[in-house]
Amino acid sequence: MLTELQKGLSLNTRKIVKFAEGLSQEEVLFRPYDAVNNFLWNLGHATTVRNTIIKILNPSAQLEVYENERELFGKDSVLKANDAYPELSLILEHFVKRGEQINALIEIASDEYLQQESSIKIGPDPRTNAELLWFFYNHETEHLGEMKILKNLANRLRNA
Repeated sequence: MLTELQKGLSLNTRKIVKFAEGLSQEEVLFRPYDAVNNFLWNLGHATTVRNTIIKILNPSAQLEVYENERELFGKDSVLKANDAYPELSLILEHFVKRGEQINALIEIASDEYLQQESSIKIGPDPRTNAELLWFFYNHETEHLGEMKILKNLANRLRNA
């Protein structure tokens, strides 16, 4: 039922890994103006969202969270000083690993479970587990677009 979601999440993973290639820590923390989050925040937030997807697929899952993850990247988090953020490689590692977990969990999710109303109350109600998975996939993809723009800006500034 969710084969397209698996493909989409895998594609997002490949794209984001590619975007991150060659970026320095300084570049991933770059903000072209104050109203924009940096590349690292977008990636960290998408990584945190992937934990939410894992929780939807396996409500009893013990989530792996790295130091200060929720404070730095969770819902309603605000940007901190650059030195508060972990290295890009740490966040990227968790992003990729969580994507693999999600795809494995999708393989074993029953159609019946996916059509149940979700216990996670984000977005319009009522919402099934499957609908909520798509909601978070779309949210992740929105942040992917922001990361692509920030990657392109970093490349232009580097080559200026």
